[in-house]
Amino acid sequence: FESHTTTGPTEIVVVQPNFEPHYEKFNVPDDRQLERFLHLADSAVTPQTRVLVFPETSFGPLRDRELGKDRLTRKLQQYVDQHPQLELIAGLSVYHLFANDEPRTPYVRSRVRTPGDTLFWESYNAAVQFVPGRDTVPIYRKSKLVPGAEFLPYRRIFFFLEPLVNKLDGSIAGLGVQPSRSVFTDANGIGYAPVICYESVFGEYHTGYIRAGAQVGLIMTNDGWWDNTAGHKQHLRYASLRAIETRRPFARAANTGISAFIDQRGDIHQPTAYDEAVAVRGTVLPNDRITFYVRWGDLIGRLALFTAIVLLLNNFVKGRLRKGGASE
Repeated sequence: FESHTTTGPTEIVVVQPNFEPHYEKFNVPDDRQLERFLHLADSAVTPQTRVLVFPETSFGPLRDRELGKDRLTRKLQQYVDQHPQLELIAGLSVYHLFANDEPRTPYVRSRVRTPGDTLFWESYNAAVQFVPGRDTVPIYRKSKLVPGAEFLPYRRIFFFLEPLVNKLDGSIAGLGVQPSRSVFTDANGIGYAPVICYESVFGEYHTGYIRAGAQVGLIMTNDGWWDNTAGHKQHLRYASLRAIETRRPFARAANTGISAFIDQRGDIHQPTAYDEAVAVRGTVLPNDRITFYVRWGDLIGRLALFTAIVLLLNNFVKGRLRKGGASE
């Protein structure tokens, strides 16, 4: 095996803030969380660092049109403005408010404020990119959602489960998604795949990032929901599979879990410990070559399914012929 790179090494810093997700993460004020994020970032960022990665749902909910302008994300924008060589890619909880004449999606939620005045909005599990000196903030919407927590399958059939889903902090409406994968591109033209948590599990789905121009994968996740069990370790290993399939390096930022760097052959480097607040600096080798798997997807699985169907039909026909011959 030989690693291939198109642009030379790229330095990345991933931040693992380590806020316990059940009782701490969503109860600690954003300002206090931001202090820890930036303190950890300062401990690892160098003048050579090109990308800083924050994990899934680092902050929020935040309105999409106010990103980079509201009090909290303005501080994030100021941070990258102070480091002109640096771009920040962060997982955020984002929402969109619909205007009265704006077309609504299947994921819209509503609340009656006063008679005749209804608020319509849509929520996203998103990744965003902060670039020095740029006013607009590109948004990627997670589109492979966790059943139960982020959407309810067959919601028209299971509508009666809405009270239970709401009690468990889920949603019948689900989160907003986007139709295809997209990437964030840095000043050097390198494309980064913003892979949010559950999206890293699906191989053929992940090839959409590569076809969109991704040369490096960034996995943003929050694996503390499993606590210190085998779950967060297994989730990390999926990143190795995606690296092997696509020959892309990965930088993985976990709120709680294991943050690490994964090279093109799937080897894991600099893994953090569980329940550790830390920032890790590493180097990746961007790659733009298209692998057989990216081009053809789960071809082996399809061939295996086709072969199984042919064999079953063959056995069925032979059995019928034998019965027919015996009856004569």
